[in-house]
Amino acid sequence: MIIKTFTEDSSAAALKRVRKEMGGDAIVLKTRQVTKAGKSPVFEVTACLENATVAQSSDLLSGPQQRPEKPATEPAKSEPETEIPEKVDQPAQEYPATQTTDSLDDRISAIDRKLNQLLSLGIQPDGIARLEMFQTVHRRLKEADLPDDFLESFMSSLVENYDGRTDIDAFARQTLIANLADTTETEINFDCGDRVVFFGPAGSGKSSVMGKLAASLAAKCHRKVRLLSLDDCKLAAFDEICSYADILGLEVVPPPAADVKSDTDDDAVTLIDTPAMPVQRQRIQTLKQKIEEIAPRYRFAVFSCLTRSRDVFQISKTLKELNPTHLILTMQDLASCHGTVITAAKATGLKIAFLSDTPGGMGELRIPDPLQLADRLMNIEVPSE
Repeated sequence: MIIKTFTEDSSAAALKRVRKEMGGDAIVLKTRQVTKAGKSPVFEVTACLENATVAQSSDLLSGPQQRPEKPATEPAKSEPETEIPEKVDQPAQEYPATQTTDSLDDRISAIDRKLNQLLSLGIQPDGIARLEMFQTVHRRLKEADLPDDFLESFMSSLVENYDGRTDIDAFARQTLIANLADTTETEINFDCGDRVVFFGPAGSGKSSVMGKLAASLAAKCHRKVRLLSLDDCKLAAFDEICSYADILGLEVVPPPAADVKSDTDDDAVTLIDTPAMPVQRQRIQTLKQKIEEIAPRYRFAVFSCLTRSRDVFQISKTLKELNPTHLILTMQDLASCHGTVITAAKATGLKIAFLSDTPGGMGELRIPDPLQLADRLMNIEVPSE
């Protein structure tokens, strides 16, 4: 850790020097105004850089800690005992190390650690001791790729509500389960005449999800199911849904898909595939218009669990234009980080209707279980289903 004090005529100028010499990762430890006899007030900013590179350490330690003093007509008066006289003609590391300096460095290092925790989690100083007990939980959830705003809020809630008696992992797990329960849909019902649309980015598993739902409705619920595709971009898109229909013995609505608008068959649940989420504004509006004409009861936004959280927010901006009603997360068994599940719910403001593991049309859609989701996020072994 490198600690250095910068002195300038204003606090803004001192902070500017901190950023210039120490970079954006520097932590400001303290700021104070100093008035010396016969001189104008100056501002001192003490900052530290915890993980400095070799080059940064060399540059920071080889330069003077204070700005050079302007020539004075009179020698400066002695400072109080708590002040260290400036020596502009010597580099900072040439000051003799003393027990007092070592003690101060240790104290500042401790303060730095506390400040980092407070700044990242937004809690008050009286919660620091309890925060340190939850560091393992914080690390696990950070590694799970949870969105920062959710993680900060969740950790603050843990620290503030912990009773001091319950096992920490068990308390964190129960709190996480309660949070996840608010993001999941416990029951989705499909009635005859319902039209259901699936949309999402390329490779998210829309067609596979449609095939799995069709199998469930036909085999378990004994519903009449029809399949339809609006995908006029992917080669053999219609052939893909025809293969599902052949296996399951279902009806397929042939192109042009727009004929579904005037269809009067209300004895079936119609499942509708769409092209990969377009980027061009005009194509988004065209797809939106087609969906509005179909007037589906459910609009499922499909995300792959392999999508990193930082990309989910960008994708969600486009998906929101199509007015999705629920979420489906796919390829959960292939993901090493499961934060996408929460990120998708938070980014879209929607509840999760189904989860899916196996790619392709095989396997089932599952109703999300907050307990199993919590175990995956906390890296607790989940038994095979």
